[in-house]
Amino acid sequence: MKLLQACLAGVLGLMLCFAANAQNNGSNTVLDTLFAKLQTATDPSAIQSLESAIWEQWTMVPGDAQRQLMARGIAEMEQQELESAAVSFTKLIELSPELSEAWNKRATVRWLLGDFPGSLADICETIKREPRHFGAYSGLGMIRAQMNEPGRAAAAFELAKKYNPHIVGLDAEIARLKALGGDASDDDPLGCGQHTASR
Repeated sequence: MKLLQACLAGVLGLMLCFAANAQNNGSNTVLDTLFAKLQTATDPSAIQSLESAIWEQWTMVPGDAQRQLMARGIAEMEQQELESAAVSFTKLIELSPELSEAWNKRATVRWLLGDFPGSLADICETIKREPRHFGAYSGLGMIRAQMNEPGRAAAAFELAKKYNPHIVGLDAEIARLKALGGDASDDDPLGCGQHTASR
C-alpha cells in the first residue's frame, strides 16, 4: 500500500506540472492515439512521455475564463491553498461541467482535505466524462481501500490497469485486495452507478 501511495503521489505531482494554456483542439483523436501507444509501449522514457502527454491533453481547456480558472486552481494546489483551489475548480465546473479534468482536480483537492464523500462524487463524475481516466480510477481505488471496501477498490484498480498497464504496484495491490475478499460482483462494482464504466 505504501508503494501504491507513493506512486499515486507521483501521479499527483505529474498532474500539477501542466498549466492549462492551450485550446482543446481534436483532443479525442490525440488521446485515442496516445492511449493506443501507451498500451504497447515498453521503454520507460516513452511510457513517461505518453503519460505526461495524456495528462496534458486532459488539462487543456477551451476558453480564456476556463483556462484562467484551471491555471489558478493548479497554482493554488501547488501552494497548498486547498480551500481556494476547491473554489476555483468549482467555478470551472459551473462554467464548463463537461470538462472531466475539472472534476478530477476538485476530487484530488477534496481528497487532500479529507473529504472522501466529496472526492468520490467528483471521481464518479470524472469517469462518466472520461472513462479511460486511470488517475481517477487509481484515486477511487485508494479511497475505497481506505474505506475498507476491497471489492470496489480492486475493481477501480483493475480499470486503472486496463487503461494504463504501467502503473507501479497495482498488481500486488489488486492481489492483496482480492485476498481480503475483494471480488466485486454486484451490478455497481465501483459505487458510481452501473453505467459509469465497463470492466
